Amino acid sequence: MGRPRRTPRQQVIAVIVATALGVPALFGVATAVGLVLTPPVDDMPKRVDAILGAHGGTRVPLADVPDQLSEALIAIEDERFYQHRGIDTQGLIRAVLTDLYHHRALEGGSTLTQQLIKLLYLNNNDDGWRKPEDLLLALKLESRFDKHTILENYFNAVYYGHGAYGIGQAAAVYFNEQPAQLDLARASMLAGLPQSPSFYDLYRNPCSARARQFNVLAQMAHVGYISQEAATRAYNEPIGYPCK
Repeated sequence: MGRPRRTPRQQVIAVIVATALGVPALFGVATAVGLVLTPPVDDMPKRVDAILGAHGGTRVPLADVPDQLSEALIAIEDERFYQHRGIDTQGLIRAVLTDLYHHRALEGGSTLTQQLIKLLYLNNNDDGWRKPEDLLLALKLESRFDKHTILENYFNAVYYGHGAYGIGQAAAVYFNEQPAQLDLARASMLAGLPQSPSFYDLYRNPCSARARQFNVLAQMAHVGYISQEAATRAYNEPIGYPCK
């Protein structure tokens, strides 16, 4: 006697089950192969030091970066930084849906780890089609270095505008201070600059920079790093770049 034929409903269920079982396995194999093929990231700190050396900067240890500056950066750029392992799946899914809707290459959803990877290993390439390599290298970086090391190197690698590479030069150029001296008002301003140093230029476009600072402070309050009252006080504090 032959095997009974599956009903259409059973066939659909079988396809769903096979997909559910097969896709994760296929993804796991692809990820394992990709991790082998992508370049090593053990030299990450050396690459950051090379950037600083090329522009006359010196490394600022994370211990010398005030907590409110770290919190400002994480709040505005990667609020789940301490929960993910290099890839923020929530942000990535949201970016995929948005990009599919707009019919463009995958953009957005980048974590601080991915931003550091793009800067150090992908020539700061914004081409969304390099996202798979970006993701694999982010996983590799997080498996090699702890969160504090990644955060410290991010602060020292990024460009803040006006020739300031790294947070040490940025604090000096804009406020004539050491990073450890930055208060909430100044920290929230600097945290917003790396996204677009030219657009948020404190000298040429202070109104845009102030708007970005407002967003940083609002996000810090939203995620619970500061109170709304503290955000308001920091925003109203004169820091030398008035919006006219």
